[in-house]
Amino acid sequence: MINENKLKQDIKMIEDSIKKVSHELEMLRSDETQSLRLRAIKHGNHYQYFQREKGSETNGKYIRKEEITRAIALAQIEYDERLLSSLQESKEVLEKCKSTGIASSFDSVLAGMTKGKRKLVKPHFISDEEYIKTWKAQKYEGLPFKENSPEYYTKRGLRVRSKSEILIADMLDEMSIPFFYEKPLQLKRRIVHPDFTLLDIKERKEVYWEHFGMMDDREYRDEVLLKIREYEASGLYQFDSVIWTFESTKCIMNTRDIRNMVNELSRILGY
Repeated sequence: MINENKLKQDIKMIEDSIKKVSHELEMLRSDETQSLRLRAIKHGNHYQYFQREKGSETNGKYIRKEEITRAIALAQIEYDERLLSSLQESKEVLEKCKSTGIASSFDSVLAGMTKGKRKLVKPHFISDEEYIKTWKAQKYEGLPFKENSPEYYTKRGLRVRSKSEILIADMLDEMSIPFFYEKPLQLKRRIVHPDFTLLDIKERKEVYWEHFGMMDDREYRDEVLLKIREYEASGLYQFDSVIWTFESTKCIMNTRDIRNMVNELSRILGY
């Protein structure tokens, strides 16, 4: 599966490399080295190095051992020039794929098939927008609310279980991070309902956010620790697939910190 976001990352990496290599070349080049090239000739178990004018067929001027830094500089210049040229070519190819190449090729082939056949095909390329749309179209049954339990609603009318979850949900919506509330998740030994199931569009996987809001209650706290161990036993770890946030009556959630966290999360997840 070709990932559009991965293309953007690769282009950014190449652009950074081009900038770095170009800077190094600028530092290494001089009026003297502009017209020189390095020649390396095997001599026994070692190499002898010569500097020669570009286009010359002669060995050129021998570089003595005490002048090896000159050979090193010429070799590095040649390597950097070759690499810079290759990076520029790679960038052009990726940018073409990003703009029209990939999408148009894959979409045109799919469009050329009848609707009945298209329904049977698993496309090799799905844009981020289409992937998000398909992911959000999932249907599931969340946990029911107990009768007479407090009613908390987000700005878009989603019912949640606490004021802290209102804050988190509203911030996720504000940053256009798609999520499900209390969607069932099958762990190794039981089914849980994470408070928020997010979509990491960069990696095209789900990330789970659990907010534990009654940490001063001992029984609740013990259940939280058991739940965390369940996640870990299922191969879901913090900083990779799970986000934990905590609060108690004496240590409530800091709205500024959560906002900063969601802003950073938006960048990490690809939004």
